Amino acid sequence: MASAGEVGDRVERLLAEFEQVADPTLAARAEELVRTVVEFYGAALERVVELAPEPVLERLADDPLVSGVLVVHDLHPHSLQQRVQHALDAVRPYLGSHSGDVSLVEITDEGVLRLALGGSCNGCPSSMVTVKLAIEQAIEHAAPEIARIDVEGAVSDPSGPQQTGPGGRPLLPIVTAEKGSWADKASWVELGEARMVAVGTVSSAQVRGAATVVCNAEGTFYAYRDRCPACREALSGGHFDGRVLSCPACGAGYDVVLAGRAVSGDGHLDPLPLLAEDGTIRVAVPA
Repeated sequence: MASAGEVGDRVERLLAEFEQVADPTLAARAEELVRTVVEFYGAALERVVELAPEPVLERLADDPLVSGVLVVHDLHPHSLQQRVQHALDAVRPYLGSHSGDVSLVEITDEGVLRLALGGSCNGCPSSMVTVKLAIEQAIEHAAPEIARIDVEGAVSDPSGPQQTGPGGRPLLPIVTAEKGSWADKASWVELGEARMVAVGTVSSAQVRGAATVVCNAEGTFYAYRDRCPACREALSGGHFDGRVLSCPACGAGYDVVLAGRAVSGDGHLDPLPLLAEDGTIRVAVPA
């Protein structure tokens, strides 16, 4: 199911295309039609919010689809800052696996979100890219009205082209991904219910052709490509002690909590961004 932001972007694109091919009068009528329908449903939704008791309203706000519609009509019971903070809390365990953290600095009147990165991310640049994607997706999902995200202490290449994410929003300048890298074309895919991956277990799946393993280490989920960097064989089926995943072919071990670093040697697994929200696991994979 598309988010409210994605639906809004699609409506804007369709209206723009209509303006290019249709008579100006018809284009104006089409825009008026969309505005009238939105206002009608917005008024009905406002009445629902007024009549709903607080427990029911909180349940509605926790539903991803309903939450997005509430935001569109400025009816969400949680403030913008609360929603952003909740989104950051959701990705904090993932950032912690890279020895990093993120904190909210401010949200300007122009819709610019300023964040500060703390700690340091271990591993290779691909780990940094996954951190970037995880933060962007969480913010886009919880606060589509954010126009831009600025990060203190981030590394970027000012001479390079500006990358954009969903709805044309600028991507976080945490690192400069190599041109043509999969991170530029990543998409988020729902893997299933989080309860299916019990604590101390590993689940494997083919997600759009990408072999993936999801590990549950003490209640926190981590996703990696299903490939051992030492022998290039699959990791699925290997022993997992709740933190270290061992390759069934060569026996090499990798700490899934510390960005997949090898227990011995310099190797590391290839991490994939993961978000566990509303009991569902989503992973970013190449589009």
